[in-house]
Amino acid sequence: MTFNQIVWKMAKVNYKKYIFYYLCNSFAVMFFFMFSTLYFNSRVEQGKKLESLQDALSIPGAALIIFTVFFISYAHSVFIKQRRSEFGLFMTLGMSKRDIAKLLVLENGVIAILSILSGILGGAVFSRLFFMILMNLIELKGVPFHFSWKMFLFTIGAFLAVFLLAVVKSLFQTLRSSLVLSMKSNRFAETLKMRSPLIGGFGLLLMSGSLLILYITYEDSSGSFLPLWTLAMFLGLYISLNQSASFLISLAKKFPGFYYRRLLFMSSLDYKFKQLTSIIMLVTVMIMITIFYSTLLMTFYKASEKDAVENNPYDIAFFQTETKNTISDTEIEETFELKDHLEIPIFNYFETLVYVDGYQTYSIMALDDYQKLTSQRPKLGKNEFLFYLNSDPEYAHTDFAESIKLSIQGKEKTFIMKDTVIERNINLLPKAYEFMVVNTEVLEDLRQTVDGYELKLHLLKVADWKESEKAVEQLKDQFQTGNRATPPIDYPDMPYTAEENLFRVASKIGDYQTNKTTNGMMFYVTTFLSIMFFFGTFVLLYLNLFSEMDNEKLKYRKLNKIGMSTDEIKQNVTRELGTIFFVPTILGTTLAFLYLAILSTDVGGIMQNPDILMHFLQIGGIYVIIQVGSFFYARKKMLTQLIH
Repeated sequence: MTFNQIVWKMAKVNYKKYIFYYLCNSFAVMFFFMFSTLYFNSRVEQGKKLESLQDALSIPGAALIIFTVFFISYAHSVFIKQRRSEFGLFMTLGMSKRDIAKLLVLENGVIAILSILSGILGGAVFSRLFFMILMNLIELKGVPFHFSWKMFLFTIGAFLAVFLLAVVKSLFQTLRSSLVLSMKSNRFAETLKMRSPLIGGFGLLLMSGSLLILYITYEDSSGSFLPLWTLAMFLGLYISLNQSASFLISLAKKFPGFYYRRLLFMSSLDYKFKQLTSIIMLVTVMIMITIFYSTLLMTFYKASEKDAVENNPYDIAFFQTETKNTISDTEIEETFELKDHLEIPIFNYFETLVYVDGYQTYSIMALDDYQKLTSQRPKLGKNEFLFYLNSDPEYAHTDFAESIKLSIQGKEKTFIMKDTVIERNINLLPKAYEFMVVNTEVLEDLRQTVDGYELKLHLLKVADWKESEKAVEQLKDQFQTGNRATPPIDYPDMPYTAEENLFRVASKIGDYQTNKTTNGMMFYVTTFLSIMFFFGTFVLLYLNLFSEMDNEKLKYRKLNKIGMSTDEIKQNVTRELGTIFFVPTILGTTLAFLYLAILSTDVGGIMQNPDILMHFLQIGGIYVIIQVGSFFYARKKMLTQLIH
């Protein structure tokens, strides 16, 4: 038998190791490709520029890259660890370290090529499938599915970069390893470097303390300390995971009856948690991120209509001048089925700022028009004004000037603020935020004596705003055509407001469609990544547990010989697996809930926002149910291999 035949026969005997390693890498390529079909989708790329989707994609994207780097590196290290004793055997038969390196490069090269081909193929099929299902679920239209060269380039480049780093690291370790160490590599047990109940208690204290301080300070600091306390919380979480078993064992020893009945389970758990700290930490954080993000974005998506209605008290609103957005009342009535139509003249007076370049503009409204808008009936003196802020009270600023001095024909005239009113009555439009309300006679005097320009605000209510999309688009087209045919307006303060933005049409149906598209796309991306993270975390746990299967078999065989029954083995395995599967789930779900509660404090708290709580329960419940199914599958596979 030749040397090549020996290598080939050993490869055939250990084919499961190669298949598992290949599947892990293929899975990683599929991850990258599925994400790249979203990130480089033409509609999403447009959204990144126009609809602030950058954060929604960049944060989960960074999480995906970190996770995949860890995933590929870990799969590779497990594969090499299993093969190290084989390398020792090859060297005893005459193979040099250089030959071992060639073998490693050859088999990893073949696996990389096959992984790229099958991963991209699988990614293309599943991304298309998920795309169709989720687009139908969120009723999102106008987002095409397609492939581009960027998707393939990003996938292959990112995978090869991570994969090559892992292979180079293994080559370096293999070339430095001696023959004896390679032969005995599978006989070395990983030692526990530290067992400190005190440090475990400190980790728990650091984690809970960071969350408590973040909860107390979040609203007042406007979230400024969120990154700092989140880092402290993650540090506390890592220390807790690494040392908490020692801390619990120390507590359990105070109750000898309880401790000695569970001695084997607790000792084994202490070893597993220290061995798997990084993986359990990663799985916990991934569960936390996916549940937190999915809940938040599902809430935004479901609130698309509510936000559109709250931000647009009138179904349609727009400004008009003599040359811009020109349309007659008759044309408006022909375009829409009107229920109400208000026309509010707004006089814009501007003064040059003294110490900086620019202008201070005052949007002045007559008291009679203000009363039509708000149904309030205030009374104002000749030199008095009412400060009207078109905003929701919780988001409005409160630094009001008690008086305003206007330069009128070279003389200063002071107006005293009589009252302030903060309520939203006008759609979100430029120059529709702060108003100075004065008597109608005073406004007429100002029109005659100071320079300024008039904007007429049109506010429309129609019979059914959800059926107004076609008419609104027609109105926009008419305005754009007309505005392009007229010269730009020439007011000194106008350079600070884009003409296109000032004369846009703010409508409920427009905001609703924009919110639905943006939030739906963000929810789609997050759901997509959540599913991938879930499968990835399951494979990581599965990979680690079953890579130690030979050692576990040996351990339970010895325990069986000294009297441990099959039922007791099943019970112990179930306890260990249950703890490893459900501790990250419980921790990740709890942390996601706590962060939702903390971030909800600036909108009244999570109990005042039952939608957030309901969506968290739905998403968290689905995650736990799937995790229970994964646990029973892994338990069945493990017991089958250990006992039979």
